[in-house]
Amino acid sequence: MFSVRGAYITPYPHFSYQVALHYDLDKVASVLERITSNIATFQVRTTGIGIFSGASPVIYIPVVRSLELSLLHAELWNELSEAGSGIQEYYSPAQWMPHITVGFGDIDRDNLPEIVQWLNQHDFTWEFTVDNLAFIHDTGIRQELHSRYDIRNQPVPGKMRHHLRMSRELPKQMRMV
Repeated sequence: MFSVRGAYITPYPHFSYQVALHYDLDKVASVLERITSNIATFQVRTTGIGIFSGASPVIYIPVVRSLELSLLHAELWNELSEAGSGIQEYYSPAQWMPHITVGFGDIDRDNLPEIVQWLNQHDFTWEFTVDNLAFIHDTGIRQELHSRYDIRNQPVPGKMRHHLRMSRELPKQMRMV
């Protein structure tokens, strides 16, 4: 359609909280099991489209960064940093831009305008429930779902929906956002 043939396939629409070269999978499982058992499902919103510019642009749908989402991200960042190596800093709480990748790979300056024009005809103002955390392994060719941890607790009206442990680093990280 847009001379895009070799775009990297993302079969699981998601937004990433952290990316690293290597993780201790047992530690990751323990962290994700504990966190998902202590939080309630919550709503997130998206709006519009965005572009990470460069030689190979990335087109994405921005996820609105709420306090609730930021608190969860900070907790995951702190806990998972102890389980990983080669962690990519642009996912750190001070730099994180939650988003859902729409396409990347063979998008370039020649086909980007046509793709954006087509995407601009669609409404990307969505609201959905975050009801799980997942570990997705990137093979370099495709992404594979390694494990999924459902969030079973439902929000209680009038109460804070997350019961996240506040670390000493969290207030500092939140100020940097």
